[in-house]
Amino acid sequence: MAQQNDVLKKITPRNPADLALANLMPRRPTMGPDVPVVLWRVLRLVSLHDILGDETPAIAYLMGKRLGAMLGAKTIEELHEQLTRMKIGRLDLSVNTPDAVHLAIGECLTCDGITPPIGRAICQLEAGVIAGALETIYPGRKAAGEETKCIGGLGDDVCLIECRII
Repeated sequence: MAQQNDVLKKITPRNPADLALANLMPRRPTMGPDVPVVLWRVLRLVSLHDILGDETPAIAYLMGKRLGAMLGAKTIEELHEQLTRMKIGRLDLSVNTPDAVHLAIGECLTCDGITPPIGRAICQLEAGVIAGALETIYPGRKAAGEETKCIGGLGDDVCLIECRII
């Protein structure tokens, strides 16, 4: 116990907001790096809503923007690769101009399979991730993302994230 306390005393507290993705990589040799999708959904759709109520979509969007910026993608293609590797869903880029990006997501992490549809778009995290990444890809510009189609929220075939780059 004394040895454990000595170790704890040597750790310098840090602000978790200062962590980079490299600091967050899991070291789980037995369990592996993945978690069940249902765990994310309980956290995002149930727990956050219980705590934040109507503010949940805005908070999820801002969380996504932070994650998108942390990805450090330099091109749309690199963003596509990173989101695929993170298993956000099956991605289809339908619009890619300097002023707009539209990305359809099939098998969406947050919502595909939720039945019946909730009645409103619920993939604000994904919209935020894309918008945040676009602000890194296009330095000095702002991006605003909105989900206009949602599988588990609205009953659509895909989740469609439409981003304007300003």
